[in-house]
Amino acid sequence: MKNSSAQQKYLETSISTASKEDLIIKIFDVLVLASQQAHEKLTRTPGDIEGIHKALLRAQRACALLMGSLDMEIGGELSKNLFRVYEFWHHELVMANMQKDPTRVERILGFAQDYRTTWMQAVAQFKAQKGAAAAASSAARGAAFSGESSTFAAVS
Repeated sequence: MKNSSAQQKYLETSISTASKEDLIIKIFDVLVLASQQAHEKLTRTPGDIEGIHKALLRAQRACALLMGSLDMEIGGELSKNLFRVYEFWHHELVMANMQKDPTRVERILGFAQDYRTTWMQAVAQFKAQKGAAAAASSAARGAAFSGESSTFAAVS
């Protein structure tokens, strides 16, 4: 029981301190993992209706979170297109749940994994650029400060 409570605290802390970009990756992690679990249950233990349903619901919620995370004003056409993709995935997961059809899960799983990989690469690139910009800004502030101190020494 204590271990479960500690894990819950860790999860809450990691989520509350994560950047928006990292949260998107975590949502993709849930989508992929829940879809894999659902597919496995659909193919290996098709009688586990409750387990299949729960796994597919988790995957559906992840799709809904991805749709809700899009900023249509800033993202424009890209956001609209991503919304359509996530909406299709959600539909396939709902239909897989209704029909208990593993091929519907297979249809989206590879794409979800590819999108997750792409997001991870984009986030890494974004963080690298952000870090480089911060370093350049810090160096510029340092140069300005050293210039000010030499000016101060010349005046004194």
